[in-house]
Amino acid sequence: MNKLLELIFPVMTWGPKYSLDRFRADLVAGTVVVFITVPQVIAYAFLAGMPAEAGLYAAMMSLVGYAIFGSSRALAVGPTAIIAMMTLEAASSYAIPGTIDYTETVVQLCVVTGIVLILLRVVNFGSVISFLSHAVVTGFITAAAILIISNQLPLMIGLASSPDTSIVGVYRYLFEETSQFNQAVVIVSLVAVAVLVFCKTYLGSLLKRTGLADAVIDSLVKSAPMYAVVIGVVSVQLFSLDTAFGVPVVGDIPTVLPDINIVLMSLERFQALLPSALLISMVIFMESTSIGTAIASKAREKINPNQELVGLGFANLGSSLVGGFPVAGSFARSIVNFSSGSVSPVASLVTAFLVMITILLFATLFFHLPKGVLSAIIVISAWQLIDFQAVRKIFSFNGTDAVTFIFTFLAVLSLGVESGVLMGIAISFVLLIRSSSKPHIAVVGRVGDSEHFRNVERYDVRTSPKLLALRVDESLYFVNTRFIETFILNDVADRREVEHVLLICTSINFIDTSGLEMLEELSENLSEVGVTLHMAEVKGPVMDKLKETGFYRNMSGQIFFTTDIAMKELAGI
Repeated sequence: MNKLLELIFPVMTWGPKYSLDRFRADLVAGTVVVFITVPQVIAYAFLAGMPAEAGLYAAMMSLVGYAIFGSSRALAVGPTAIIAMMTLEAASSYAIPGTIDYTETVVQLCVVTGIVLILLRVVNFGSVISFLSHAVVTGFITAAAILIISNQLPLMIGLASSPDTSIVGVYRYLFEETSQFNQAVVIVSLVAVAVLVFCKTYLGSLLKRTGLADAVIDSLVKSAPMYAVVIGVVSVQLFSLDTAFGVPVVGDIPTVLPDINIVLMSLERFQALLPSALLISMVIFMESTSIGTAIASKAREKINPNQELVGLGFANLGSSLVGGFPVAGSFARSIVNFSSGSVSPVASLVTAFLVMITILLFATLFFHLPKGVLSAIIVISAWQLIDFQAVRKIFSFNGTDAVTFIFTFLAVLSLGVESGVLMGIAISFVLLIRSSSKPHIAVVGRVGDSEHFRNVERYDVRTSPKLLALRVDESLYFVNTRFIETFILNDVADRREVEHVLLICTSINFIDTSGLEMLEELSENLSEVGVTLHMAEVKGPVMDKLKETGFYRNMSGQIFFTTDIAMKELAGI
């Protein structure tokens, strides 16, 4: 019973060990994180087509929900750039951003996303996520980042958002409307970009000369969005940039806490939003678990992927209760949280509390915040999502991965985020099946007098003309059985002296019905030409399946315990 409760409520594992010293560490970390959280979530609210306060509300409640049910001590949950963009793309199919219908749609989408994440836990989706290739994820993130950056460019020069958010539509809009740009907005945006780039590139090295601790320096560097916000607000107030030069600003942010509302919707609405929610949920999980795993490895800890689904599910449900939008783990805020010394989810609760204080006491300070600064924050954050080193590795290491990356990248850019993700997943599975359909098959021989056996094309090995020993580096199932059978029969046909075929099964973890039928046909076909089929090193689960069938009793040859024994008995080598 206790184990079950610990699974549902991870607080039961660390709560009894919590101390005042740990709280002091969490207090510091949670306080530092709020300085990067507030400007980012306001920016991402606009990116999602929602009012500024929706970002603050979503951050506040999602942090609470995740702190209770999540398994990572340092993952900072809240609005993120990619999820905000996916939200905009999904919800704008049903309503116009800025309308009441749009806000309702976004909140409903958040509810469905939360439910889907929890349901994915029920089916143990945490283990399934590994089927998404690194190339698909990298291609998706890279293209999504470019889309995010492109859609912010009009706002950074004083134009309205592009009515067409596709990559082609955005740049066509920019080309047609460039003459209408606002010089003041451009200057404000460029100053914000300069501040953010300076902090990322130079501030750390400058602060090191002061002798500050690395954790403090890292936190100060990561707080760059707040510096840009302060400079933007002060500039607007000093030079009346909003009234005199037409610089768009955030405006009023309610200084009251949101009402708690349970969102209800029809079954038809739920079904309509379900496909988008499922895709968003998958991206939320990928984004969050990759961050959480990376942080956990630094601390020599581990996270539970299935428990993460629960934590993220309740984080999104919490966001929906206050009129927020879908949330995920934030890379920048999580790193700041970790480097600032967080030791438990209490740090997230501290951040949530301080976000609440910001809403009640300091929201009016953001009235004069230029929207161009928010766009600059989004652009720099999106740019940091692009992992150029990972892209280079994909292209230099594996051609299949390169094709998958290019396909996903172009699909996201041309078709949009949701369709692009689906196409990327589809091509990933197609290429996986294609690769499995033609597995690597090695003809092997003995290395000297050892008990080691290697590919005859790669090593100087001992072989016998009457024995063909093959190692199939793949399980036997419907997509590859025909290829394997044809390969073996053709090889036997080319070797007239062969009396025995030895199938080495060290890499065969599974055999389906098609694989079994192939082995039966292969044994019969070889017997007709005077060749005996043998097997070696068959794994336990596979052997169990073979014993359940007539193949084990009727096969022409033997099943040897080791390749060494088989080689000695069949060929004397």
